[in-house]
Amino acid sequence: MKIKSEIREVGKKATKELRENGKLPAILYGRKFDSMPISFDYKEFYHLYRESIGQQNFFFVKVKSKEYRTLIKEVQIDPVSRRIVHIDFQEIYAGQKIDVEIPIKIIGDAPGVLEGGIIDMNLREIQIKCLPKDLPESLEIDVSKLEIGDSIHIEELSGKFSNIEILEEMGETVVSIILPKVEEEKVEEELEEVGEEAAEEGEEKAEETEKEDEKEEKQK
Repeated sequence: MKIKSEIREVGKKATKELRENGKLPAILYGRKFDSMPISFDYKEFYHLYRESIGQQNFFFVKVKSKEYRTLIKEVQIDPVSRRIVHIDFQEIYAGQKIDVEIPIKIIGDAPGVLEGGIIDMNLREIQIKCLPKDLPESLEIDVSKLEIGDSIHIEELSGKFSNIEILEEMGETVVSIILPKVEEEKVEEELEEVGEEAAEEGEEKAEETEKEDEKEEKQK
C-alpha cells in the first residue's frame, strides 16, 4: 500500500488548517532520523486503511523522492467524530526484528459449536516479534477439536509458528467454546431446582424419621 506524503509544518494552528483542508497529519519515525512530520490526503489514506483492517500490511510512505517501508504504530481517533486525527508510522528495514500486533483468524469447525456452543474470543489480536520478511497477515488458530468448555491458551501456540515469537503471557486464554448465556442460566436453574428438590426430600425424610421415633417412644 503506497501513500504519497509531504513534509508539513508543526504547531496547533498549522495542524488545524491541514485537517480543515482534508489532510491527515502524521509522524514518520526512522533509524536515521528521530521523526519526520508529514501529511497526506485523508480520503486516499482512509480507503487504504479500511482495506488493511483485519490483516497486517506494510505501508510504503513516499516523501519527496524517497520511499520508506513502514508499519502503523499508533492511530489516534477523535472520540466524538470517530475520524482518524493522527498516525504514527515506524520505518522497517531488513534484518530488524519488529514487535507488532497481528489479527487472529479462526479456522476449522469446532464440534462444540455444532452442539450448541459459541466461540468466545478473549484475544482478537496477538503481539508477536519477527523479521519483516516473516510477518504474517494474520495468525491462524484451528478450533476443529474444541468441545464445549475447551479453550486454547498462548502456551499451546508457542513454538507452533516458525520464525515468530509470541509475546503474550503463556497462561492467557485466546479462544474458548462456551454455552450461550441463556443456556448457562438454564443449566444453573436446573441445578438449583435439583438442589431444592433434594433439600425438600431430605426434610420429608427427616420429618418421617421424627414421627417414627415419637411413635416408638409412645409404644414404650
